[in-house]
Amino acid sequence: MHNRHFINQISSRIKRPLWGIALAAPLLGGLVWSHVAFSAPQGLQLSSSQQLSMGMAFTELKPADSVTSYGYPALLSLPAPHIQLLATPVDGLVTRILKVHGAVKAGEAIVELQSAELLKLQKTYLATLSELVVAEAEVSRARKLIQAGSVSQKQLQSAESQVTKLKQQAQQQSQDLLLMGMAEEALTRLQNANRLQSPIIAIRAPADGELFELSLSAGTRLQAGEPVAKFAELDMLVAGVNVPIEVAKTLHVGQAARLLQQGTVGEIAYISHQADPLTQQVEVHCRFPNPQLQLTVGALVEVSFINEVTAGRHFAVPLSALTNVDGQTTLFMRSPLDSAQIRPLAVEAVEQPGKTAVVTFMDDAPVDIERWSVLSMGTAAMLSVMAAQTEAGE
Repeated sequence: MHNRHFINQISSRIKRPLWGIALAAPLLGGLVWSHVAFSAPQGLQLSSSQQLSMGMAFTELKPADSVTSYGYPALLSLPAPHIQLLATPVDGLVTRILKVHGAVKAGEAIVELQSAELLKLQKTYLATLSELVVAEAEVSRARKLIQAGSVSQKQLQSAESQVTKLKQQAQQQSQDLLLMGMAEEALTRLQNANRLQSPIIAIRAPADGELFELSLSAGTRLQAGEPVAKFAELDMLVAGVNVPIEVAKTLHVGQAARLLQQGTVGEIAYISHQADPLTQQVEVHCRFPNPQLQLTVGALVEVSFINEVTAGRHFAVPLSALTNVDGQTTLFMRSPLDSAQIRPLAVEAVEQPGKTAVVTFMDDAPVDIERWSVLSMGTAAMLSVMAAQTEAGE
């Protein structure tokens, strides 16, 4: 109450000349004021030339819909679901290693294998296709003879059933060949030419990402399902950050987070329900998109949390605009109707990383406060004027 009383006292001074402002001359560069005054309810009156002489600058209030916390140190890592083992789909002999580590594109060949099993399945597939040709010819013949009574309806249905069975069998075998690593182009040539294709298959990258921990050499014999290398998609990274228990209580899964230096915005994916007994901190995981691979696994970063605030009641102002009047955070505001009118208004402020703060005004602020401009430079001079006026009034 004392703080608010002090500010209201300044704003409601009875109008009087400031001939005694010479007390503040050392701070104000020796300027002498003849028409500077407080008046209720206008507050302090400073002409444009006086404001300019004091080095004052004003900026517009910017509506704010969020507040950003200060940063917490974090480590970027790969999310577990984005790491997978690449394994050989069939028994085979390693003939070539095309990629050992590093970035790979989706479908890029990593290892080539020679597989006898692939040849065996090709032969089986060709046999099925041959049987299908015969079965389809039998159906065509049966349909012609059924009108003459040489073939019964039951025989025709049996022939059609055999065609359906062989088509399903051929489709399954073609899928098995693709799963083994046979290229679609090779499968097409196998079907059209009715001739066995190369027994070489390639283990390929399933998506764009990073290849690591490949430890093979040409001539190695592998069994089906045996690991070849590790692969990770890098389009999403996780930042692990530890925050105090009280901070963790204000967070929730899905809340926005930001990498301060990089500017990348992500979200909270996990908040632990256990605190470290020694540090009294809680582990939080934040996911950040990495489509251009601009983030590096293993890098130390700073993570801040973004809290939404009520639109229309909160404004972003420069940190230089904030000042302290008798213990109360205060802004000096200039009226949109009278550029000479400047009022000190109490605010609640939340500082952010960088050079801005988010403030909300007290109940005594003008109803059109969003139209007022804030003093961003020259607060020290304004305080000296206030001090001189207060002394003159005592």
